[in-house]
Amino acid sequence: MSKRILITGASGFTGKHAVQHFLDKGYVVHAVIRLTKLDLMQENLHIHSLDLSDKAAVHALLEKTNPDYILHLAGENSVPESWKTPFKSWQANVDSTLHLVEAVRDLGLSTRVVIAGSVLQDELSDAASPTHPYSLTKTMQTTVGLAWHNLFQVDVIIAKPSNIIGPGVSNGVCTLFAKQLRQLQTSGKSQFQVGNAAVTRDFIDVRDLVTAYETLFLKGTAGETYEITSGRWVSLGEILSLFRQVSSFDFTIRSETEEAMEMKLPMMSEKIRALKWEPTRSLEMSLADVWEYTAQL
Repeated sequence: MSKRILITGASGFTGKHAVQHFLDKGYVVHAVIRLTKLDLMQENLHIHSLDLSDKAAVHALLEKTNPDYILHLAGENSVPESWKTPFKSWQANVDSTLHLVEAVRDLGLSTRVVIAGSVLQDELSDAASPTHPYSLTKTMQTTVGLAWHNLFQVDVIIAKPSNIIGPGVSNGVCTLFAKQLRQLQTSGKSQFQVGNAAVTRDFIDVRDLVTAYETLFLKGTAGETYEITSGRWVSLGEILSLFRQVSSFDFTIRSETEEAMEMKLPMMSEKIRALKWEPTRSLEMSLADVWEYTAQL
């Protein structure tokens, strides 16, 4: 019998890739969306329009679907928006998570829940002095999930990915760069300006990330946090240089500053790799796919 997975935020960047991945693997997928559409029709796909801040609706959905797995991707992921409407971000990230794990507890389900954290979240010890409202909501979101595991034995795992890239609708820096470069190319100009080319980040392809999520469902340990990274730190200047290669667009790079930036400790992916997961797509492959995708826009 096919396993049932419920995916929140199913119409988002990672969500769309996750839905297709699990359908391809033979799962029965219950895709939860809210304001947007999911333009996909397959036999094992069931789409639910739901506001996760509605506790009763979440409880009813889980009672109806009884999923083996929940991949919780939904939420507000914009730092600027979190400054404008911090309570909305709290509802989207913290309340929605609480409603999910509480419904699992209340219904006595054996569902395994993987909650997607963020590279931008702070440590719980720093929660009273957060970097921004978004980081606070992600810190508290993962804390709630782990607390429900420790208090009530809900099967919760936290997945903390680095910066996500790949083809699809995304507000990530690589997709933004690709769009801007195409506009530059169309205009006939050849100088690309960036704020600080020295900023370094780790990027993980969204398709490798979704495979990591499945690995956690099958092999992860409840109550643990798994960081999911490529293990390759690159500067934004290097990203632009790679775009020059994959696009065959000979542009120059002008950085407003190249001062060294204070960086959090690099994320470590030993725990997820110990479960026999490895990324399969190189950064160059991912950027080539991003470049090809933006040609359609």
